[in-house]
Amino acid sequence: MRRRTLLIALASVVAVLALAAGAWSLGSVSGPVSGPEAGRGMAVKSPAPAPVPKAEDMPPMTLTGDTRYVALGDSFAAGMGAGDEHGGCVRSAESSYPAVFAADTGVRLLHNAACSGATTDDLVNKQLWALNGDVDLVSVSIGGNDLGVAALATACEHGPTTECKNDFNKAVDTIGVLTDRLSATYQAIAEAAPNARIVVTGYPLLFELPATNNPEFATTAAVNTATAALDADAESAVTRQQERGVKIWYVPVSFTNHGVGSAKPWVNRKGLAAYHPTAAGYREYARAFEAALAGRH
Repeated sequence: MRRRTLLIALASVVAVLALAAGAWSLGSVSGPVSGPEAGRGMAVKSPAPAPVPKAEDMPPMTLTGDTRYVALGDSFAAGMGAGDEHGGCVRSAESSYPAVFAADTGVRLLHNAACSGATTDDLVNKQLWALNGDVDLVSVSIGGNDLGVAALATACEHGPTTECKNDFNKAVDTIGVLTDRLSATYQAIAEAAPNARIVVTGYPLLFELPATNNPEFATTAAVNTATAALDADAESAVTRQQERGVKIWYVPVSFTNHGVGSAKPWVNRKGLAAYHPTAAGYREYARAFEAALAGRH
């Protein structure tokens, strides 16, 4: 039910953005309005939600110096925004969440093959070289560039502009096909590392939402809801692969009380790393990853 609920929330944000921007045409998502805009005459009819299978809980995993670990993904796995990045992939050797996790647990980080800007296609075509039958653990952070979450946040930084509207439309269109892309990507990873446990890390909501009468509410809600839909697609794709017998699990990451707009944000606001985690944000990623593997949900 979670994915359908988030698509319904998207419909609410679409309605808010439509009012804010002057009746945008975003007809590709529909559903009854829920949340803070409910009861304001913006309801849209939709079919009854279909049940979504619940993902299996992750059993604890013993982590030792012999655990062979590989990280895959995009800028959120590369560590963009951590402060010590370098190279064409803008990768942090010390402050990315894979590096922090490896340092905290003592596992052997064989490769961090993640690259800033990577899409699902890039991962399949350029990162699977790091995997083989000897790998025990794989982390994956991918999908954000397919959906364009950081680009959407940047485009909507100054309100419901035409660029913001266009990027939001692209995100809505991508949501419809993203589960298939992610599922195919996870399957390719499983085939390249047949003996590994695969852990998919989600994306945190970037903003602390202001009051609904705040001029920034519509655009910040749009970015958060698009991110939540991306996470729901990832979780649905994980469930598909679990049903095929793949050892794969989804781990959510929360920046609650530390998003943009909070007193102590874990999100960069300026420069090339805008709307990516800070070093503190990546430490939270590592903490959530380690806690999930230890069975502390």
